[in-house]
Amino acid sequence: MRESSCRTATYLTGVVSALTLCGVAWLNWQWADLALADDLPAPEAIVPSQSATPSRVEGHEKCLDCHQLEVQAWLASKHATRAFDLLRTAPTAREYAENLGIRPTDIARKSLCVTCHATPRQGHAGNATVIAGVSCEACHNAAGGEDGWLNLHAVYGPRGARRTDESARHRAARVAKCEQAGQLRSANAYQLIKRCFACHVVGDEALAEAGHEHGDRFEVVEKMMGEVRHNFFLDARENALTATLWTDALQHGPGRTATGRLRVLFVVGQLVDAETSLRSLARATDENDFSDLMVERIEDAFGLLAEDLLEELETTRLPEIERFVEVVEPVIEKLDDDGFDPADHQLYLQAAEQVANIAKAFAKRDGSALTEIDGLDLIPPGPFDAIYQPAGVAQPADQR
Repeated sequence: MRESSCRTATYLTGVVSALTLCGVAWLNWQWADLALADDLPAPEAIVPSQSATPSRVEGHEKCLDCHQLEVQAWLASKHATRAFDLLRTAPTAREYAENLGIRPTDIARKSLCVTCHATPRQGHAGNATVIAGVSCEACHNAAGGEDGWLNLHAVYGPRGARRTDESARHRAARVAKCEQAGQLRSANAYQLIKRCFACHVVGDEALAEAGHEHGDRFEVVEKMMGEVRHNFFLDARENALTATLWTDALQHGPGRTATGRLRVLFVVGQLVDAETSLRSLARATDENDFSDLMVERIEDAFGLLAEDLLEELETTRLPEIERFVEVVEPVIEKLDDDGFDPADHQLYLQAAEQVANIAKAFAKRDGSALTEIDGLDLIPPGPFDAIYQPAGVAQPADQR
C-alpha cells in the first residue's frame, strides 16, 4: 500500500504544472462577481448550504493546483491508506455488516460504513460510487458545482491578484462566500472538529449495538497535530504545527502563535465531545451499552473541563466554561439520580445546542490569554507521531 501511495504521489506531482496553469486560468475566469457587500453576515450566522453532497465531490486531484504537498501528506496517511481497506480486510467488518443486515458485497460500496471509511461520490453516469479513503472533501466538505467553494477560495481579487494583494474587505467577502458554499476551513475550529467527531465517535445506536468499537478517547490535538497534519501553505519546507494561514501576520497581524491555537483546539475538542455525546444520547432508544458510553463521555468531558481545568486555574477566568458547567451539571445530576430515560431526549438535545454555542464562542479566541492552561499538563505535549515531511526535509521541531 505504501509503495502504491508513493507511485500515486509521484504521478500526481508530475501533472501539477499543467493542472496549475489550467487551474489559475479557471480561477481567474471564475472570478466573475464575488460580491463585496457591506452587510456581510456575522460568522456565527453563516450556515453552510452544502454538506459533503456526493454530486459535488470533486476529488483530491483538483486540490493539486495549489496543494501538492498537502495531497502527498494525505496519500501517506491512514485516512488514505487504511480507512477504506478496513471495510474489506478487517474480520469485524463482515461481523458488523451481518448484524446490521448489510450484504457483504455492499459493505465497501453503498452501506452506511462508507460514510466514514470512504468519501461517497457520484460518478459521471450519475451512479453512486466512492473515493477509496477519507479524502480532502470528507473533512473540508464537497467543493464542486457552479456555486461551490472550489472556484472561490483562492481568488484574491481582480484577474491575476496574488494572496499578498488581497484587501481585508475582499478577504472577508471571500471567506463568507466560501463558508456559505459549505467550506470547512482550517480557521473554523468548531466546524472542523465537529466533522472529526462525526466519525470518531460512533453516534449510530444500531451500529454501536452491532458491535462497532469506539476505540480510545478521541483527543483532537493529538490527532490533528499527528499524521493528518498538512500545513505547508506558507512554507513548503515545514509541516507547521497549526494551520499556517491562521498564524499569518499578513492577514491577522502579529500575536497569533501555535501554542495559543493548541490551547483553543484542546478546549473546543472537549466541548464538541460533550455536544456530540449529548446529541447521541438524545437519539438513544434504550438503556444499553450505547447510552452508557455516551453518558460516560459526557461525564469525562465535564470532569476535565469543570474540575481539571476550571477549578485548577488561579487567575484566568473562562466564562464560557463556567456557562458549560451551568448547562451540563443539571443533566449529569439527573442521570445520576434517575438514570438514562429516552423520554428525556429534549433535555439532552437542548443541552447539546447550548454547548454548541459555547464551543463556537470559545473557538473565536486566539489563545494568547490562556497561558495558565500550559501549567496544568492537559494538552498533549508531543512529539506527535508519523508527521509527513517532504523527502530530504527533517521532521519538524514543533516549536511553539
